[in-house]
Amino acid sequence: ITKALAAFERTLISGNSKYDKAMNAVAGVFLTESEVEGYNLFFGDKLQCKNCHSGFNFTDQDFQNNGLLENYDTDEGRARITGLSEDIGKFKIPTLRNVELTAPYMHDGSIGTLNEVIDFYMSGGSNHPNKNNLIQAFTLTETEKQSLIDFLKTLTDETFINNPEWRNN
Repeated sequence: ITKALAAFERTLISGNSKYDKAMNAVAGVFLTESEVEGYNLFFGDKLQCKNCHSGFNFTDQDFQNNGLLENYDTDEGRARITGLSEDIGKFKIPTLRNVELTAPYMHDGSIGTLNEVIDFYMSGGSNHPNKNNLIQAFTLTETEKQSLIDFLKTLTDETFINNPEWRNN
């Protein structure tokens, strides 16, 4: 069953979002000023988003500890499989494609909105010893936060999510 599910998941390719169309210069598709500001924040050095959420699917497929928790007693993350203490609290970095539709967020579903996700990262996370050193506190204005959310929403592929082949009739 696991192999069949994995094979099916590999067929789920989302690549026709507003972002994709704008990057491929599809006629008449442009990012708004707010979306461009969010794009610049996402790919800029201030936030470091691009270091983990990179490539076509906006994930580097790695496992990282983002500092969500200080204690991982009930769910050790990757360490449960590897048995390595340095893997405690490390979870697979998710794709950001269609992220506006995938709430709740984080490996445990503990964050309800994209705004709250940004607030979490702005706080710099917990002080867990395995936390990725790129996770550092930062500040954004409310306008910048909204711009980042606006950009993330450009990763939603309406043709993919409305594809009748994926409906549960």
